[in-house]
Amino acid sequence: MLVSQKLAIAAHLHVMLRRKTGRVTDTEWMAGNLEYALEVVRFARAKALEDGHAELTEWADKLERAVLEPTPAQRVPLAQTAAHLLKDRSAAASVTSHAVHAPASEFSHSVMPETGFADSVLEPGKTPRPRDPNVPRYVGGIR
Repeated sequence: MLVSQKLAIAAHLHVMLRRKTGRVTDTEWMAGNLEYALEVVRFARAKALEDGHAELTEWADKLERAVLEPTPAQRVPLAQTAAHLLKDRSAAASVTSHAVHAPASEFSHSVMPETGFADSVLEPGKTPRPRDPNVPRYVGGIR
C-alpha cells in the first residue's frame, strides 16, 4: 500500500478518535511508524468496545492492514538519478582528463585539453565575418 493511502486512513482514524474520544494523534507518525500505529489501533479498539463505536473498530482494522502491508519499493526521482550519474561521470572524467587528447585536425590548436571542447575565442588577428542585415537573426523573428 502506498504511503499516501496509509496517511489517508490514519487521518480518517485521527478525526474519528478526536471527535469520539477526545484523543489527539499524529497522523504522519501513525502512517510511518509501525509501533505507534499498532498502539493507536489497540486504543481505538478498546474505546470502540468501551463506548460502542463500531466504526472505530472498522477503521482500526483498516489501519492495521495498511501498516502491516509492505510498502512498494521507493522509486528514486529522475532528477536525483540524473544528478547522481552526472556526479559519477564528472568524477570519472576528472580522473582520466589528463589522458584524453583531442584528435589532430586543423582545429586541434583551439581544443581545450581539459574538456575536449573547442575554444570559442577567435584566433588573434582574425575578425568575425560581417553579418548580412537582410538575414533574420532569430528563428521566425522570435528573440
